Amino acid sequence: MAAPRKRTLTRKPKDGALAPPAEPPKPFAALDLGASSVRLVIAEGEGDAMRIVEEASRAVLLGKDTFTSGRIGQATVEGVLQAIEGFRTIMDTFGVVRYRAVATSALREATNRDTVLDRIRVRTGIDVEVIDGSEENRLTYLAVRESLKSLPEIGAETGLVAEVGGGSADLSTLHQGEPAHSGTYAIGSIRLRQSFAAFQGTPGHFQKLILRHIKNVVVDIRRELPFDDVKHFIALGADARLVARVLTGSEPEPLAAIPREAFLKVCGEIASLDVDTILSTYALSMADAETLAPALLVYSELVRATKAATITISNATLRHGLIFDLARSEGGLGLEVFSRQVLSSACAVGEKYHYDAKHARHIANLALRLFDELKLEHGLDLRDRLLLEVAAILHDIGLFVNIRAHHKHSQYLISVAEIFGMSREDLLVVSNIARYHRRGLPQRSHIPYMALDRDAKIVVNKLASILRVANALDADHQQKVKNIRVRPEGGLIAFEVEGAGDLTMERLALLARSDFFQDAFGRRVIFREITKGEF
Repeated sequence: MAAPRKRTLTRKPKDGALAPPAEPPKPFAALDLGASSVRLVIAEGEGDAMRIVEEASRAVLLGKDTFTSGRIGQATVEGVLQAIEGFRTIMDTFGVVRYRAVATSALREATNRDTVLDRIRVRTGIDVEVIDGSEENRLTYLAVRESLKSLPEIGAETGLVAEVGGGSADLSTLHQGEPAHSGTYAIGSIRLRQSFAAFQGTPGHFQKLILRHIKNVVVDIRRELPFDDVKHFIALGADARLVARVLTGSEPEPLAAIPREAFLKVCGEIASLDVDTILSTYALSMADAETLAPALLVYSELVRATKAATITISNATLRHGLIFDLARSEGGLGLEVFSRQVLSSACAVGEKYHYDAKHARHIANLALRLFDELKLEHGLDLRDRLLLEVAAILHDIGLFVNIRAHHKHSQYLISVAEIFGMSREDLLVVSNIARYHRRGLPQRSHIPYMALDRDAKIVVNKLASILRVANALDADHQQKVKNIRVRPEGGLIAFEVEGAGDLTMERLALLARSDFFQDAFGRRVIFREITKGEF
């Protein structure tokens, strides 16, 4: 999830070789393979001193192939290869040794994506990572976050960040300036255009057809995201920036505030034009002219679904988010901020399913205390600690479906959830941790567990066994356990518990549910009640 997959273009010295003298930080780069183009950004420096030194873009219609036939054609693949070869030359010229290259929906959905990725790696030496919608939302938020600091009112009210790309619309709601809900929806401009490519009617009829489809999707989105609470609408993307240029005469730097009605009026006027008129009026490429109207129709319907009086248009992009993430990871910064954002989004999922917030937070606190006390036993890291905390917060959301077998329902709901900053792989691990907070242990017949690789299974075993203990210590949801510590004693592990009131139920529950912990850590469990003064 949070940790970007940094790539290097140079070889490390062999073991025993002297390290070269310290040098100034080298420039670093981000490559973005989107639905309509391949883009490059190169930056240098750190923190506030970081600056963009080069940007380049080449139009390649990956999305047109994928959203029409489901696979990327050879001519398009060749276009991608040539673009990346050119960018590799630019990177080498600047001395770039660290980069991250990502691809979004167009390559993500292509049936031949693995072949394309291999051809890129072999021919250019660039490893491209296919990211999911949650990671897109996280990176986009990183790019827009700094510019939003000048708008303190967004920190006090609910905001919506929206970017309509070629393949999808990426949406994130902000609560007190932090991401709460997020989602990726298949109403991108190229996808819409290709879905109705066979239509032979007038531009007006074409617009009505697309608009009807968009309205239906927005109705579904409103079931997932709290649009009724949205007071601030932040629009990203080249199509939104064009609206800003039409109304203000300039590119947003970094933001432009547009009144709601003016924004909707311009979107409607442009969307009613035919492609030839758009080409001649706005000096766009044919590809951009063909997709401008569908994109603006999506923005319009999203705006109408909210109560936003002003549309804030930002020049932030996914590739700038990549650059910020690379700069942050190099300096080892941002883990606390990132964790807060993930947990805020996890709590929003819990609220959606009417979870017991007090119980969930108490279980999370107990689980984290156990994780920290057992660090010499489990050998896991802070990333795993965050996975445990999310699983603890959401372990009981399956009660929304049915009290019977609710751990299984929790597993499913978590696996299909959208949690800001968490990939599908992360959510599969978290869902399995939550699945085993009660009842049976993992079995070969449990398909979601067996689908995990070996390392992920080990993480699940350790974290689920800890969560199982924490959950047992609040068996009656009364939060009677106030503190806990772990004492390894030979082949035993003693859980020393301080509590309020009678802890008989908690002791019995712990001993009854310690089977998974004993399997994972190889030690028998005992329960020991102590007083506050003994801690």
